[in-house]
Parts: sequence; C-alpha cells; structure tokens
Amino acid sequence: MTSFKTIIIAVITAILSFYSASILAQEIKDTLILKETVVTGSRTAQLQGSITQKIEVLSKKEIEATVAFNRNIADVLFNRPGNSVSVLSRNDANWGTFGGIGPKYSTFMLQGLPIDAFIDPMTLDLSAIDRIEIQRGPASVIYSNYLSQDFAGNQSPLAGTVNLILKEKFTAPSTRFASSYGSYNTFNNQFYHQNVSNGINYYFGLNNEISDYTDYGIPNSWLNMKKNPEYRKTKAFGGLTWFSDDQNQKFTLFINKTFHKGDAGRVYRGFDHNYGIVNAGYTLKFNNNITFQAHAGWRNYDRSWQESHFNIIDSLDSENGVIQNIIPADAQINIKHGEKNNLTAGIDYQGAEYYTWSDPLQGFRSYGNKSRAWQSGFYVQEEAHFGKLIARGGIRYNFTKTNIALINGGAPGEPSKVWSKLLYSAGLRYNASKKVSLFANAGTSFMTPGLKSVGGTIKTGDTLHSGQLPNPDLKPESGFGIDFGADLALMENFVLSARLFNLQVTDAIIDNVVRQNPSQSQSINAGKTNSKGGELELKIKMKNYLEAFANLTYMKTVVNNEFDADQDGGTVPFSPELIINAGASFTAPFGLQITPMLNYNGGYYDNTSISSRNEFVPGILLNVFVSQEILKNDKSKVSLFGQFYNITDNEYEMPWQFKNTGFSFQAGLNAEF
Repeated sequence: MTSFKTIIIAVITAILSFYSASILAQEIKDTLILKETVVTGSRTAQLQGSITQKIEVLSKKEIEATVAFNRNIADVLFNRPGNSVSVLSRNDANWGTFGGIGPKYSTFMLQGLPIDAFIDPMTLDLSAIDRIEIQRGPASVIYSNYLSQDFAGNQSPLAGTVNLILKEKFTAPSTRFASSYGSYNTFNNQFYHQNVSNGINYYFGLNNEISDYTDYGIPNSWLNMKKNPEYRKTKAFGGLTWFSDDQNQKFTLFINKTFHKGDAGRVYRGFDHNYGIVNAGYTLKFNNNITFQAHAGWRNYDRSWQESHFNIIDSLDSENGVIQNIIPADAQINIKHGEKNNLTAGIDYQGAEYYTWSDPLQGFRSYGNKSRAWQSGFYVQEEAHFGKLIARGGIRYNFTKTNIALINGGAPGEPSKVWSKLLYSAGLRYNASKKVSLFANAGTSFMTPGLKSVGGTIKTGDTLHSGQLPNPDLKPESGFGIDFGADLALMENFVLSARLFNLQVTDAIIDNVVRQNPSQSQSINAGKTNSKGGELELKIKMKNYLEAFANLTYMKTVVNNEFDADQDGGTVPFSPELIINAGASFTAPFGLQITPMLNYNGGYYDNTSISSRNEFVPGILLNVFVSQEILKNDKSKVSLFGQFYNITDNEYEMPWQFKNTGFSFQAGLNAEF
C-alpha cells in the first residue's frame, strides 16, 4: 500500500528539517526538560510526569500556525502521531482513524466534558481555545463514552482522548480583528475580545466566512455538481470565568452557536445545519488536598438537507433532517493523600434524544427513526507514587439504556435495551530522571450501537439515494487496549518519544462503503478487529528561533471473521499502514514566521470486504503558514499572514467519490490591540 518513491521524499524532507535545526542548535541553547507541563489528565491539574499515559500539549502558538484548510480543529491534529484524520470537505464531518482501530475510538472533550468527534471540531472556533491536550492510550475509567446516535454512533476513549482547554484567565484587555481572502472567492472575517472586570474573566468572538468553494467530487461522481458548492458559516461564541478572592472557587460558562448553510453544487441540494454547545462548570477547593468539581452541558445538532433527482434541470425529491440533543453532566472529588498520591472518584451522566425526518414533498414531516438513550457511570481511580514509580489503577461501572420508538419508519423489534459493564484501566510510569521516563497502560471499553447505525437514514434496498443503510442486528462491541513506551531527552534540545500499542475490539462496529454512486455506507459487526503498531517522534526546540519535529506511525490492522470468508483477513477502513509527518517553525527577530508541515499517508481501504474494497493513497501533502509583523509596540500588533495548502496540488481521491481539491491559499491581515 505504500509507494517507495514518496516514502523516500518524505524521509528526505524530515532529514533536511532536522539538519537545518541542528545547525542552529550549535548557536542556541534551551534545555527541554521532560514532564514539566501542567495538564488535566485526571480532570485535575497535575504535572505531566505524574500521569501514566502519553500526553502531548499543543500550545496556542502551535494552534495559530495551523493551515486550517477545512476550517476544522481536526486540521490541528493532522500532523500528530497515532492518528490519520480524513476530512472530506469543508461541508462534511470528520472521518479517519485513531490507533488504527477506526474513527470513533478516541473521544473529544471540551474542558473535560465530552463532545462529538465527528461534528463539533468543525463548529468550534480556535480563538476560544487556550491549548489542546492529546492523550494517547486507554482512558476508559476517568472519561466516559459519548452517547452520539449520529454518524458512526457512540465514541469511546479506548485509543485516547483529545481535550480542548478553553481560555479562562486574563491579565489585560485585548481585541483582535482579522480579515482574509482566499481561493474559491473565500472571504473570512473574525472579531475577538477579552477582558477582566470585578474578578470575572470574559471573552467573546465572531467568525464569519462565505465562499463559492469548488467541486470536491471526482469526475462523474454521485455528487453531480453543476455549480460551485457555495456556503456561509458563522460561529458566535463567548465565555467567562469567575474566581473567588481566595482563588478556592471557580465558575466557568461557555456558549457556542454555529450556522452552516449552503449547497452541494446543485440548486436542489441545499443544506442548513445549526449547532449549539453550552458548557458550565464549578470547582471548589476545600483545602490543599481536597477538590470538588461539577460540570454540565448541552449539545444540539440540527441538520437538514435536500435530495434531488439529477437531470438537465434538477427536480426536488425531498427535504430531510436529523435532530439530536445530548446533555452530559459529571461530579467528581479529588483527594491528595500521602506525599503525592491522588484518589479520584466521581459519577457522570448523559441523556440523548435522536430522530430523523423526511418530507417527500407531502407538506409534512414523516419520522424515520426516533429514540432516547441514557448513560451513567461510577468510577474510582488511585494514583500512587513510590519514589520514581507511579502506579495507577481504576474501575468504572457503566449503565446504558436505549428506548426506540421508531426505527426505519416502523415499529422496533425490541423497543428497549439495557446494558451494564464493568471496565478497568491501569498504568505505570517510571521517571528514571528528568531525561528518561518509561510508561505502560492497559484498559477496556464497551460501546453500544448508535441508532443511525441500527436504523440508517435510507431504507433497505434503496439504490437511488445517498445515506446510511440500516442494520437492526448490530451487537455491542467490547475493546481492550495496551501500550508501553518511553520519553528520552537525548540532548539539551532533543526529545525522542516511542510508543507501541495493541488494540483489540470484539464485534467491532465498522462503517463499510456499500456503494460509491450513490454514496452509501452500512455499519456491520466485523468479528474481532486488531490493530498493532508503534509511534516514533523526535522534537527539537530552541528558544525564540526554531521548533521542529518529525514522527512516524506504523499500524497493522486485521479483521478476523470466521463466519464471512470475504472479511476474514481484511483491514480496518480508513487505517493506513504508514504515516510520516515532519515540520518546523522558524521565527526571525524581525517578526517573520514560517511554518512548513509535511504529511505522508501510505494509503488505506474503504471496506473490510476483500473482494469489493477500494484502495486510496493520499501520498504527500505539504502546507505552509507564513506571517510577518508590520507593526508592534506595547499596545498593538499588526501582521500579514498567509496559509498555503497542498502546495504540490495533490488532488488525491477519497472514499465516497470525494477528492482533495488541490492547492489553495488564504491570506489577510491580523490586528491586535
């Protein structure tokens, strides 16, 4: 599945990046010490070296230098090890794989409260994010599943988590305006303001983009675009944090609303999506050893779209939609005891409602699927320190109930289902010194099938419309994951990280591409699924001038299904064997910043079926971010910036007859006061 020539190009690029970095390293000294970053690995602030899992922190500077071509937070994770993010277009949800096991085995969280990994990364604005914490390895005790019924269904932290940490504390007011223009007649305007008043830190912002966009389907695809697929996307958000005078209490609130409206390149292929997120949290520090915190939120997904009959003149077939509401909540107490030990206990809850509707020009909506689901969990975890050794162990009891009122337009065979499961997670970390650290983790997971997977969005036997085919016979899936690795500071400026992992899922629910034209998929239980692999990452950081990295991820996936010879020995969809990333960020004393990023993807299949699967090989993708300060003083900063995506104009094909649209740019001005 890999091309030797493109691998050589990627490796040479990585070597050149580190060669130039080594030259500068002879002149610049900046010690890179392991494990000194404060993260929220157990929902409370801890030094990174106190957590057994592998955690990587992306700073605000790294986030701002991202070429976010798809206007998606998933773009920020594109060059990180252990994952392969596939964003089909600016108008579509995320796909890909985490740890080679599929797209739904690493959860996304906002301030520790779960959000949807497929949708919410494209609805949130990066201006509200302070940093991103990426945890790789099993994390199914402290963090719950996400009870989504849409797209690929429930999401589990078997392979890890991505925690988006919001801004919360400011020392001075600041206002930012940004305006840019780019390919496809794309106009983007942003406003952001932050301040602190009477102990309340607050911020709010607006991001509005309008674009003609361009055809993102391969020639003669089911999309059959007759015009540019224009869109308008508006994100409005605001947040506040209140601290008590003694800093022992904290209240946080965040609200986000996104409007996404446009079409898929035809007059009667319009869409109108509205998304909402609310996060609230309260923290009470009783003393230096005992802390209580609670969170609650609301996630709203309201998507509607048109289906039409393609002809010389389009004719409207139907109006369709999906509405989903999810309410997550949790409460937790954290007790520090002994010298450095940490006991965490808590409960969490999620309630979800989901239904699909269609109006085939009859003047009223007919429901296709309608359900409610509940999930609750109780967990306890202990982190014990024995000198340089840290041992972690925890258990979670999970309860899930689904009530199905309607499935695929008819009565369900089993209107109510209940599942309960005891999960565990454990880990070790040995901090031999500030330069050497070893770690190992293991854990289990359990996921029930989502209603979209069970009931679909189109009827069985439909060969005319795109969507999800139903599969009412789906079974829940159970997973087990293990990893071990090391972080080594080879020199003052260099850190080498290595991690091996093995993930297994029984009765894995996998989305297979059934048809390319029209675009149809179906969820199936794929027997026993296994992903074995490893990551190797090298980082260099020199103060004020240069940061560089290179990483490699190898993933070997296999599906074992003794009941279906065509799937036995197949691979997990969207999971490439080899991914190579390399990049650097150079900042000159006169305010110039240049950040090139390279990604090589060796290719993947879209189906577990050996006879009918299709192979896709993205190859090399090269992006560059450039900015130049033109004014800077104590009160303001003005800079010009440019984002250059897919510089080699690699229009590779993707599943469901989508394609990468090739080279594009976005350039503009950013002013901060």
